[in-house]
Amino acid sequence: MSAPDRPPRDPLLEASLALGRTIELDAIGPELARQLRATARAEALALAVVDGVADGAADDARGGERGRGAAAPRLVHHTGFPDDDAAALTARLAPAWAEARASGRVVATETAAGLELTAPVPGTDGPLGAMTTLVRDAATPPQHEELQRVVAGLAAQAGAAVERARLVRRLTHRQRQDAAAALAAGAAHELRTPLTGIASAAQLLRFRAREDPVVEKNVGRILREVERLSRVATVLLEYGRPEPVRLAPGDPEAVWDAVLAAHRGQLESRALAVARTRAQPPARCALDATQLGQAFATLLGAAIDAAPEASDLALHGETLPDGTWRCRLHRAGPPIPADALPHVFQLFAPAAPGGSGIGLALCQRVVEAHDGTIGLASDAAQGTTVTVTLPPARGG
Repeated sequence: MSAPDRPPRDPLLEASLALGRTIELDAIGPELARQLRATARAEALALAVVDGVADGAADDARGGERGRGAAAPRLVHHTGFPDDDAAALTARLAPAWAEARASGRVVATETAAGLELTAPVPGTDGPLGAMTTLVRDAATPPQHEELQRVVAGLAAQAGAAVERARLVRRLTHRQRQDAAAALAAGAAHELRTPLTGIASAAQLLRFRAREDPVVEKNVGRILREVERLSRVATVLLEYGRPEPVRLAPGDPEAVWDAVLAAHRGQLESRALAVARTRAQPPARCALDATQLGQAFATLLGAAIDAAPEASDLALHGETLPDGTWRCRLHRAGPPIPADALPHVFQLFAPAAPGGSGIGLALCQRVVEAHDGTIGLASDAAQGTTVTVTLPPARGG
């Protein structure tokens, strides 16, 4: 008995299904390269993606950037090109990426190595990036047209895979945050009662041993440590049971005005000057001025503590074309260790010696409650920069 006839296999459909199962950002590039080799006989791939709002915890240290149309894509995967250096390849392909993203179509370029096809990687809210592939044996115009169709289809599937992977990361990040918040609230609750008892006992001991300087000294140490732990417990409770944000339209630069004024004495005590650039035109964002001010104060306090005495801090604000407000706070001085940088926004992962590891986690929670992003970059050559973005208020 003969086998029933089966419809011919569609390589593009099978490639799309394979990409559709990919939910890890790091796996999208290799899978896309494999599918391009199978469907278009492509020998090389360069995939560039704009760092987005939904990148999740993996990109927190770099800092998510809003305004995809204004940001340059970053090379995240490349294989097979003669110019294998990432910086050189990015510089050479950047014009084609920009043209493909602006036009929304595949850009074909004849090179000595073969035909380079650059396609925009589309997303729900605009281009996510672009990809360039190299085909050596596409000789005729019909072959060119078919290859462009295949490349455009795979680029669309890659865009869907990127958004899906980012959504998974964002949900996973939120679940970890919620679990950490529940743990923090529970720990704070358990700490408060025994700390109160220790403080009471120490005060009684101090009263009964006034004439013993050794006891007096050690009781003072106990009380200071109890006070420090009480502050930690309070911050943990704030993290675990945050106040809901009460959003109202406003200018985030005005929040910085208040924070800088409140920290003027601290800045002067270390001879620090703030080189300020305000966003123009002024941004209009939905914000909770109190909570956002607390987050900005934490960021400024950390910069003051880490900056070299008598140096400058740079605070640069700008309004992006889509209305997004972005600010960068930069300091010189020793960088955050490279192994600690990916974890700076995690609870109990201090970015500097002596830090509690809670402040930056609280900042991230506040900024994300505003539907914004926060990121941090740090190295010995450039210093340390924290970047905050806030979306424009709805309705203008």
